[in-house]
Amino acid sequence: MNTPTNDAQREMEQRALRNVRGLVDKVEGQDLADKRAERRLLKRLAVGVFVLFAIFAGLFAYISANQSGKTITIEQKR
Repeated sequence: MNTPTNDAQREMEQRALRNVRGLVDKVEGQDLADKRAERRLLKRLAVGVFVLFAIFAGLFAYISANQSGKTITIEQKR
């Protein structure tokens, strides 16, 4: 009678190991998805910062170009 008990216990242990392995695979999959999401967010933020920098640089260049062509003359009345 010892053999059926050992077989049942071995089967339960194997089932438990499969369950644990399934949980590990699930957690690893979630970690991989989180890393992908973080990379996408970082790329979007980098593009956003670059676009804002380009807009401000263009605006500064536009204002500087318009200001440099104008001269201001001050005449004094006597």
